[in-house]
Amino acid sequence: MIEIRPATDADRPQIIARIAEVFGPEPAARAERLWDWQWHQDPRLPTPGYRGIVAAWRGEIIGNLGTIPAGLHIGGEPVNACWLVDVLVHWGLTRQALKEHRRQAPTAGPDLSRGIAAALFEHPAASRIQFGKHISDPMTTILERVGFTAAAGSGSMHRRVSLRHTLQRSLGVPLGRLLGAAADLGLPLGPRPRLPLEVLEGGFDGRFDRLWEEVRGQYPAICRRDAATLNWRYRRHPLNDYQVITVGNRERLRGYCVLLTYDKGRRRWAKLVDLLTAPRDPAALRALIGGALYRLRAQRAERVETFACGDGIAACLGSMGFGPRLTKSGRAQPLLIRALPSAGAGLYVTQGDGDGG
Repeated sequence: MIEIRPATDADRPQIIARIAEVFGPEPAARAERLWDWQWHQDPRLPTPGYRGIVAAWRGEIIGNLGTIPAGLHIGGEPVNACWLVDVLVHWGLTRQALKEHRRQAPTAGPDLSRGIAAALFEHPAASRIQFGKHISDPMTTILERVGFTAAAGSGSMHRRVSLRHTLQRSLGVPLGRLLGAAADLGLPLGPRPRLPLEVLEGGFDGRFDRLWEEVRGQYPAICRRDAATLNWRYRRHPLNDYQVITVGNRERLRGYCVLLTYDKGRRRWAKLVDLLTAPRDPAALRALIGGALYRLRAQRAERVETFACGDGIAACLGSMGFGPRLTKSGRAQPLLIRALPSAGAGLYVTQGDGDGG
């Protein structure tokens, strides 16, 4: 019989094996390296340990729904919710298991009438409010069947930052560098920030706690961004080295932006991972985005991507040269939400929420 149950750390070997079989060895190796950081060090966890739901058949895990606490606040108050990560079903084993399940027709057991993936989302141990982004086309179809909807105005966005590296790759370094510098003059980043920006060299300090306390009630809904969460997310990450720029002074921050640059083959990419200001401070928002773009050009990033959801942020990014980033099939990548109360409409989400970035 197929069993749908909460997962534990004891399922780690099989979960990693299934990730390797479904997504490949690189995502599996990444999940292995991030396991303790993700499931034992996150300050939003009520207790350390893996969180999620698995489908098991004959002692084999055939489906897995990994979840992480969202730290959601609606109207400034904490609300239980989760982000979906590692949503996978091993289709070969699932077909075998469902055939046996239908032959045996058990009177007890989980409701599998809509499939194993749907049963994972419906399990009582999963939070009622669920969020997901960067979801594959087949899984998006399943999520829509169980009640997920796309958040209006949300999605991945990107823009080109520099042509220099592209031209160096095709024309050689000397000529490409020369022509790239000239080409970048025709690729405007907008005016340089008028507000002074600073690079945060150390950890996130008490100013970030005060900013969080200031803004969490100003957004209809937002995920936790206190100093403890930011230090875990961006200063203790086992794989990534994040940059942080701030606007404000030593006593009070108006906002911050978290950047990531990384090399993929011979190309350099970048992400605006996190971005936070008060919702009615467009000057600080534009200064941080503009400062990030100029910083990334100086670091020879070709293109930068981000994720936007919330009043004002997508429009601001669009006015600064960002456009929708589509999948290879031409599909947009919105935020998918389930059971979010109407009071949470206008949820603020960036690339770093969930497991993005």
